[in-house]
This record gives sequence, structure tokens and C-alpha cells, in this order.
Amino acid sequence: MRLRIIIKLAFKNLFSHKLRTSLTVIGVTIGIGAIVFLVSMGYGLEKLVTSQVANFNAFTVIDVPAANLKTLKLDNGAVEKIQGFGHIEKIAPVINLAGRVKKPDSASSTETVIVGANNDYWKMSDTAPEKGALPSGESSIVVNHSFMSLMGENSETMIGQSLDLDVIIPKELRNNEDDGIKVAEGIKVKVVGITKDDKTPVILVSLELLAKVDAVKYSSLKLKADQKESVPGIRTQLENIGLSSEYVGDTVNEISQVFSLFRAILGAFGLIALVVAALGAFNTLTISLLERIREVGLFKALGMKNKDIYKLFMAESFIIGLSGGVLGLFIGESLGLAINMILTILAKRAGTDSITVFLTPFSFAVSVAIFSIIVGFLTGWYPARRAVKLNPLDALRYE
Repeated sequence: MRLRIIIKLAFKNLFSHKLRTSLTVIGVTIGIGAIVFLVSMGYGLEKLVTSQVANFNAFTVIDVPAANLKTLKLDNGAVEKIQGFGHIEKIAPVINLAGRVKKPDSASSTETVIVGANNDYWKMSDTAPEKGALPSGESSIVVNHSFMSLMGENSETMIGQSLDLDVIIPKELRNNEDDGIKVAEGIKVKVVGITKDDKTPVILVSLELLAKVDAVKYSSLKLKADQKESVPGIRTQLENIGLSSEYVGDTVNEISQVFSLFRAILGAFGLIALVVAALGAFNTLTISLLERIREVGLFKALGMKNKDIYKLFMAESFIIGLSGGVLGLFIGESLGLAINMILTILAKRAGTDSITVFLTPFSFAVSVAIFSIIVGFLTGWYPARRAVKLNPLDALRYE
């Protein structure tokens, strides 16, 4: 028998009991929709969290903290050695120090953290001024909001001010460690920019300024690889010379593992609804078989082959599974998009960036569609096998 005729008969049988078929399809729709909705929330939250941890460029950046070894310090010699690894586009050193700042006409000073680096470091660390420019040369500095508040200034009055800077340099960052801690006092600097940070008082300075006061060894390095695939090899070479490394990809992988478990738990809740719907579909097809035993016997008596009987019942289960899967995918995705739209509107009203809490990857959508078809196949297999095994004479005598 032609497949077109089998599908036509399957639709006719299903629509002969519209209410029962509709309820069965709705049950599958709810189960698939629940899985799509809940798992999409897991994907969306994962992306939301990982996007806060790192952007795409961060996956080519490696952080190298201070070695803490007597045999290897982070200085220009170490930078040259690392540069020889290959596959490294840039190396940006940074020096973290403590210091004090005061106005020339004031006796009181403000303690602050001093971060010294170059333009490559500012770019790799996504540091940009809210107002003004980044430090360049030996006398320019950039302050943050926290420092500005301690100084009793605002963004209009802070930029352009001249200040006196005291830098405390530990022996580990000096050329001659035997000389101990050094305090460079009264360095004349000028504020050229302000950053958004408002947690800890921080000022940004150039490496030239710190080199002038004998801070010549680095607190850490940032390396930019030529591509993401080069990162593992570079990290191995760093370990071989006694340096450790930190990579945002490690954090992202840990987050992904946590959210994989989270998605599995959410999917399990949706699967419960789908199992109930599958049992309903199984019950529908089984009842349909009991109601049509004589019809099946007549088909067999008229010469319809067992494989066609099997295909007929499987076609019915396939239609239920596919219809419920497509509708469930559509409803689950639509609900997620609607909530994303509402959250985006609320975020814009609050003056913040848009928020995407629900995300449905294409591969996941395809997997759900295939899964719904498999569910339809499994629910229809037993009734189809029973229909094949019916004896035509017994079926015709069935009341």
C-alpha cells in the first residue's frame, strides 16, 4: 500500500475522535514545551553569566601572576623569554603598589592603590576612561570615582588638578632587593582622566613613572595569543619555566559544567510532563486499536499486509509526536521570547543593558524535534505490534 494512502487513513482515524486526539497532542505539546522553556532558561542564564565573566577577546588573553620564586622574577628578562615562545601577539606588564596622594596645599593625604601599566594592558583589561584620557608619560594619572569622592572633588574639578604622589615600593619590585622598601615622595602628577570604578580608591599611572622611582619588576603579565587554539601550548611553556597562568576559559568551563547539571535538572522536570503525555498517547493508541479490531481484521481479510497495518498505527503515533513536538517547540520558544522582550523593556526603562534569560540553540531545537518523534515511535510501537499479531478470523468475530 502506498505511503500516501496510509497517511491519509492515519489522519482519518485520528480525526474521527477529535477530542481524544486533541487532548493527546496537547499533552505532548505541554511536555515538549516545558522541556524547551526550562532548558532554554538554563542556556540563557549560562550565557548571561559567562558574558559577565569574559568577552570573546578574553579567550585569547592569559594572566601570568608573580612567580614567587628566587630563580625567576617577572622582569624584562622574563618578558623576553616568554616572547620567544611564539604565537604571542602582545605582552603587557602591570605593577600594583600602595601609595598616598595629597593636594599641594593640604597636609592630609589619601591612601590609594597604584596600578602601573601601558596601553596594551589597558586594552586587554578593557580599561577605558569615563572622561578624559588614559595616563601617558611620567606625570599623568587617572583616578576612579572612589578616589575622587575621598578627595571631595567631582568630575568637573578633578581633571587637570596637580597632586603630590608618594609611592611605596616593596623590595621584591626593585632592582636591588637588599635595599629594602623604598618610599618615593612628592612626585608631581596631573589628573588627566576618570574611570567608572567606585569600589576601592585606585589611580592608574604609566610604567615610565614607576620606572623612574625604581619599580622595575612586575606584579603580573597579560599575554595575548594570536588565536584561542594557541593558549594551551603557551600555558604549557609557561609551566615549563616555572610560571603559573590563569585563563578565563577555565572559569567559563567550570560555569558550563555547573549549568550543564542545572539544565539536566530543569530538563528532568519537563521530562516528567512528557512521560505523562507519552502514557496518554500510548493509552489513546491502545484504545484506538481495541475499537478497531474488527476493522483491522477486515483489512487483513481483504489482503492488507502486516507491514502496512504496522505502518498505519506507527503513522498515527508519528503524527501525534510530530504535532506535539512542533507545537511544544513553538510555544516554549515563544514564551521565552516574550519574557526576554518584557525584561528588555524593563531594563531599558531602568537605563541598563538588555537581558536575555531564555536562549534556544538551533541544535537543541532540532534535538527536541527528533526527540518528540522518538517519543511518538515508542508510544506507537506496542499497539502496532499487537495489531500485526491479530488473527483475521478472531478479529472479525470480536465484539
